[in-house]
Amino acid sequence: MYKIKFYPAHRGDYPVKDFIQQMDKKSRAKIWRYVALLEEHGPNLLRPYADYVRDKIRELRIRIQTGNTRIFYFFFLERNIILLHAFKKKTQELPEKEIEQAKKNMEDFILRYRQGEFEL
Repeated sequence: MYKIKFYPAHRGDYPVKDFIQQMDKKSRAKIWRYVALLEEHGPNLLRPYADYVRDKIRELRIRIQTGNTRIFYFFFLERNIILLHAFKKKTQELPEKEIEQAKKNMEDFILRYRQGEFEL
């Protein structure tokens, strides 16, 4: 079993958790089911649920009533999964700016962890 962790932004909020909380009840329930699948299967969770994006970044692929939702994450130390960034997907391709935001969050997380800002 893997452990799901949320990327903490500098201002103290958790972007992915906040994104999920803004969804309607039915969508939130489906997203949490997918997160639970990721927690259970880790890197063995494949399409249609999850996919590789770039570098260390992967995506959780969730179809809800309002369209496609993506949650970017990466595996960190042993069995931790860090949820980095979430957005509603509106085009066929993954928007570069969303991938860059996830990459920026990942680099920030690693740096702050190494500096001892938080523990896992």
